[in-house]
Amino acid sequence: MHYYREKGFWDEKVLPAKNDVIEKAEYKLGVEFPKEYIELLKESNGGTLYFNKIHIQSYGKCRIPYFLGIDLDGTEEEDSEGIFSYREELKKLTLPENIVLLGWETYPHSCFAMDYTNCTEKPTVVYFYEDYSEADVPYSKTIVASSFKDFSPLLFHQPYLRPSQLEPSY
Repeated sequence: MHYYREKGFWDEKVLPAKNDVIEKAEYKLGVEFPKEYIELLKESNGGTLYFNKIHIQSYGKCRIPYFLGIDLDGTEEEDSEGIFSYREELKKLTLPENIVLLGWETYPHSCFAMDYTNCTEKPTVVYFYEDYSEADVPYSKTIVASSFKDFSPLLFHQPYLRPSQLEPSY
């Protein structure tokens, strides 16, 4: 198991986000993105993650396969899927409006987001998951990290074991 230490975050990259796109997104949302999140967006405006697993104390091992990029127009075309593509969907799913979606673990059952509910900067990173125990509470929330800076080092990569690496036990 290898934890993220500021190198090799992305498994597959796309073009980086430009400063003006990041600033427009912050303005449109009325928030300030964490510095560490901006640095990752400047490497790749979303994409699949190499460090794609995290252990959440109250839930166990979870997977975050990708981060959404910034799509200012919010279209739902496959190649422009990003944080604005899901704004209307979040309302339908009764997720809070003051979150910035990082990515879905399994759509629409669980996701990771930066929670700006009580702030406009320095959000907590949360995990939302469907809660079937209460009919009137469709999603429960678990705080994963008190900041994005604290969140990223919790991500890890767990290599796959190939059958040829297994030793038979007789």
